[in-house]
Amino acid sequence: MEVFDSEGKSIFDITPKKKKRYVLFVFKLSREDESRIRTIEKAIQHALPEHVLIRIEDPNEGLKALLVKNIEIIFVDSSIFGSDKVSVEYGLECKKRKKCPIFFIAQSEETLIQEYRKTLALYEEFDDYFNEPIDFIEISKKLKRASLTLGRRARRFSLDIPITVYRLNNDKLYNFMLSDLSLVGFGIKINNDELMNTNEQVKIKLPLSEFKLFHPQYGEFLPLSGRVRRISIDGKIAGCSIEHMTPMQIEVLMNLLEKVSRRLRMARIAEKPIIEKDPVPV
Repeated sequence: MEVFDSEGKSIFDITPKKKKRYVLFVFKLSREDESRIRTIEKAIQHALPEHVLIRIEDPNEGLKALLVKNIEIIFVDSSIFGSDKVSVEYGLECKKRKKCPIFFIAQSEETLIQEYRKTLALYEEFDDYFNEPIDFIEISKKLKRASLTLGRRARRFSLDIPITVYRLNNDKLYNFMLSDLSLVGFGIKINNDELMNTNEQVKIKLPLSEFKLFHPQYGEFLPLSGRVRRISIDGKIAGCSIEHMTPMQIEVLMNLLEKVSRRLRMARIAEKPIIEKDPVPV
């Protein structure tokens, strides 16, 4: 016999509940800001109708919410700090708790870009900003675009470095290749007939010497724990998320990726063709 609750649902229904998705909006409401704040709220709700909007005027409460709610996008309005520098620093604290896209409302476009470049450049493919005056259509378009790429939370750098991988499921070490790396994950290129499994746990050691780095605690190798999240259809590439990083590991990884980013920029500059100017007629 079927038994139903007060809402008419079977008490034996074991269909998993859909996890709620949230957008965190951090701002400071004042009389002069009320109209623009409401415009931003409406744009968020219009672009992301399946998300629940969390409005918070206390930055510390916002950081706490990141630890307990399934927040997928963060908005940081200039009204909360009155300083683009502090907004970017707050963005970094948010990233340490949850790797999700951040949209800044800038006081000064130039200042925000300069501060972001110094502090959060490794996330540049996924974060964005808006200028005054607030444009409802622009916010809606960018949010819809961001919602399509929520699975990726940080810039990935292609690498081809030999690493040792420890697989916890069989307690064995393997010599594979590191195919890519970001602040939230890495790719493993499997160069033999081994097969990896989704959700299995692995440990790797990043060779810091490859990047001319040395750490007083970790020495020449940075240890990272990961979990296999996806495997390519040919079984040759395993995409892993990084699990349980300490603040010190985050700092070392950021230094490493900044070096990689700098190398790529220098390589691009070196590849630019030299444009010969026509001689000035005498």
